[in-house]
Amino acid sequence: MNFAAKVAKHRGRVSHEDLRAARCAGFDDAEIVEIVAVVAQNSFTNLLNTVAKTEIDFPVVHASYGAHSDEQQPSSQP
Repeated sequence: MNFAAKVAKHRGRVSHEDLRAARCAGFDDAEIVEIVAVVAQNSFTNLLNTVAKTEIDFPVVHASYGAHSDEQQPSSQP
């Protein structure tokens, strides 16, 4: 979802227009809070796994870095 991507990319600094667009897309305030919570949970677990250098024990899936983003995925190589 575009709103979730903006929350992640801009670290929660979304505009009133972004919130309005999410509401116009049919999301109520509780669902918007849930979207933000899921983004925060994913960010937290990604940071924790990076700090812990968690070994990936399943096939790696290469996905684009950030939905609708021009940013490049950081290299996982040391």
